[in-house]
Amino acid sequence: MKIAYRYITNYDEAMEVVQDSFLKIFNNLLNFSNKTGNNNLEQVLLAWMKKIVVNTTIDFMRRDKPLAPLDDINQQGLSLSSDVLSADSGLLYKELLAELGKLPPSYRAVFNLYAIDGYKHKEIAQMMGITTGGVKAMYFKARGILQKRVNTLFNNKTEDGVCLMPAMI
Repeated sequence: MKIAYRYITNYDEAMEVVQDSFLKIFNNLLNFSNKTGNNNLEQVLLAWMKKIVVNTTIDFMRRDKPLAPLDDINQQGLSLSSDVLSADSGLLYKELLAELGKLPPSYRAVFNLYAIDGYKHKEIAQMMGITTGGVKAMYFKARGILQKRVNTLFNNKTEDGVCLMPAMI
């Protein structure tokens, strides 16, 4: 459910994706085989199940919510400095997920697939039916939007006048 909800922030739709995923998992369980050579069968099975959930989620998004074109988001404020600032440990998972959930569905999907689930740009392009350059552009824009939003969020949060989070992402 956590995987589907990262992509689709509507609980009922995420639950529908999870149900569809489990149907696919149960229907294809006999086809599962450990070709990786990894002796930890549980780990391999969980990775296989995760991939099914991710693919089912992408299929759902493509079917029910067409991906937004690249120009849907205002370009204002998306320039990033060359210095990449690391995330402070004070960033709470729930707050980052909330900001991630505010991204347009296509940007959220690309960010999740690349930054969280570890897919390569080319794999994401094939999954989503867009070009590799489009994936890279969406990821860059999503990262910039998240960086700006999280910076704003934490620069406004202070404790005794001290900023808790000077820079993010």
